[in-house]
Amino acid sequence: MKTLHLSVILLTLSGVLPQDSEWGVKYPNSPICAVTGFSVSIPCSYFYPTSNPRIQVTQMLWCSMKSNREGCTDPPYVYNSSSITTSDFEYAGDNKSDCTLLIHNVQFSYSGEYRFRFITDNPSDRYTGKPGVLLQVADLKVSLIRLSGIGTLKQGDSLNLMCDVDCTQSSSQFVWSKNNERLNTSGRVLHFPAVTVRDSGSYTCTWKTNMTSGSEMISLHVEGEIFNSCLLWITPLVTAGLILLVVIYIRCVHTQQLKNEDPDIYTTVQYITLHSP
Repeated sequence: MKTLHLSVILLTLSGVLPQDSEWGVKYPNSPICAVTGFSVSIPCSYFYPTSNPRIQVTQMLWCSMKSNREGCTDPPYVYNSSSITTSDFEYAGDNKSDCTLLIHNVQFSYSGEYRFRFITDNPSDRYTGKPGVLLQVADLKVSLIRLSGIGTLKQGDSLNLMCDVDCTQSSSQFVWSKNNERLNTSGRVLHFPAVTVRDSGSYTCTWKTNMTSGSEMISLHVEGEIFNSCLLWITPLVTAGLILLVVIYIRCVHTQQLKNEDPDIYTTVQYITLHSP
């Protein structure tokens, strides 16, 4: 039996298609990267002798080698089809050939090796795929890198928004959006050669692969936005105030001239002004 298992693993890794008489489990060839707080899909397929139609898979199991020291032959399991409970680990496969595992709300403690095990209606026909698949868990970080200027962001400053995840995953992409509207750009770096007040807003970087995704947001505020909006109100008020001062000044000068030229006329004008309806 050990020789048979070894030959199955070698055939699977070499890409040779399984035969009708083989037992095995196929995982991704490279580690899977996931972002904390998000979901990840672990693709998986399994096979067993199909020449005997009487063989039926009755139980599907997933284990984490962090907590399972028995090689997945005994509990604990993160998923057990015979004892379904609500958890972050969801089986998305079937009892035929698909053993895909979904992990929700990924935590750092979920990192490590996972193995799939299936049991048939014949007590002696059971199989565990080993070695398993490696899950790497990381944070997605968005950072602001100043290229010019210091202190508060001002118009004309140059900067980069950098999106980074601390694990390697092939065929990944970075998508940027501003205020929930997708930007026509890609790549881990969003470059601003000279920011303006119009660049202020909330920027989100979304990291995607064919098995998982994650996003992180950062706010950008360029000084001058509040000042410019207040200027719309201050300008007419200042203008009205200046006009009023000019009117008062002209009236005072005219009144003083009347007073100097003829005190009697000034008294009459003052009396009329005070008693006019």
